[in-house]
Amino acid sequence: MDFNPLRYLAIGDSLTVGIGVLFLDPGFVEYYRGMSQQILKKSVFCKKYARSGATTEDVLKMLHSPSVTEAVNCADIITITAGGDDLINAAKEFLINKNEESVSHAINQSLKNYSKIIERIRHLDKQDQYILRLTNLYNPFPGIAIADEAIKVFNSSINRFGLEMNVKVADLYSVFKGNERALLSKKGGVHPNSEGYYQMALALSRLGYSP
Repeated sequence: MDFNPLRYLAIGDSLTVGIGVLFLDPGFVEYYRGMSQQILKKSVFCKKYARSGATTEDVLKMLHSPSVTEAVNCADIITITAGGDDLINAAKEFLINKNEESVSHAINQSLKNYSKIIERIRHLDKQDQYILRLTNLYNPFPGIAIADEAIKVFNSSINRFGLEMNVKVADLYSVFKGNERALLSKKGGVHPNSEGYYQMALALSRLGYSP
């Protein structure tokens, strides 16, 4: 193994935190770090800045804090999970006011925030070569038509960021579709279980590590 270590920065919401598995059990961040070490034959140091319930706006704010700015400056690998809470908050609002525009507004706003997040990272990262990995959204409520529709709209837009330099998007929607029972935690049924987080990490790892 090459002992010139790589630095991995994980930023995001409850998925990055690893909610849904027992305390100290690995989430996708830990699985992905392990896979990256094996594939790249290098030590990978990991830093995590995440909060359960964080929206895309919260993640954008994180990127302006000095500690996260410094971490981005020297990161070789960056993963971001965000957007799910934006849609959950919009869905709650929709249930109260029955205004479908609250959902479309939340999608548009979260995608604008994502654009600013990528721009901020591109501005901050001082590495010549780094990779930025995003995830689209899976649907923990496959029986609710409006939820699936909103997630598909969000995903079709976020997938376009994968066309940008150094950026790729892992397709979690396809990973979880039809496998919700096997991959989601029995507590609440919204967050992945251990196997779900492993499959998330696998989807990220399969995007490769170029450049």
